[in-house]
Amino acid sequence: MTTKRRGESAVLIVSGGMDSCVLSHYYAAAGFDLHLLSFNYGQKHVKELTYAERYISALRERYSNLEIQHQVVALPIAHLSPNSGSALLNPDQSMPHGHYTDDSMKATVVPYRNPNMLLQAATVAWNENARVVAFAAHYGDYAQYPDCRQEFVDAFNTMLNRAMDSDQVTVEVPFMRFSKAQIARFGASLDVPFELTWSCYEGGSEGFGDKHCGHCGTCVERYEAFKHAGVEDPTQYANDPELFLNIPGQRA
Repeated sequence: MTTKRRGESAVLIVSGGMDSCVLSHYYAAAGFDLHLLSFNYGQKHVKELTYAERYISALRERYSNLEIQHQVVALPIAHLSPNSGSALLNPDQSMPHGHYTDDSMKATVVPYRNPNMLLQAATVAWNENARVVAFAAHYGDYAQYPDCRQEFVDAFNTMLNRAMDSDQVTVEVPFMRFSKAQIARFGASLDVPFELTWSCYEGGSEGFGDKHCGHCGTCVERYEAFKHAGVEDPTQYANDPELFLNIPGQRA
């Protein structure tokens, strides 16, 4: 586990999802004060930010001895990419349904999303004299998302070092070698409130209310993670993800 010096803080990039929730509990359990950054970049599932605040409120209650602040930062990624081919940004692009395959998941790539977010987080960390910036990329992200790979993290850390002629700030990715099922199992060991997290790329915006749609790739991935981890899934799904588990992801 990451160790902390007395009075040290970490800046974490967090969405409303289960991986980010586990990440937050991981650093809180290690004793870090936390500055949590969420981003509104024009994503269809902006509903996730409401859930981020929910699990962060619970985190504050559990770790009342720590300073935990949460800030939502606006990034103009969708505004700067009005004709984006990303299904997360473009309302005219359909979301893949079924189990994610390498090809179908690429439809959800948002160009330069993590570099944009990490640069904001590094700026905050520099200002607050924090040495740690972290995000919850994991092994399942590797094939589809270039900015979730260790090579990218290493290159980004080199850039940070060159930009300020200092190694004060370092990006950590503690779940890089974890599968999503391993993250679910680890989160369960930390008693993470998974019921307060949101993964679905369509729920909320497609008339499902507070239910996950159950058929988009990230719903199926979430369902599969809990199933393989042997952890109870508290998620309410509008459609049964089991029906889509063995269907290769396709555009709706």
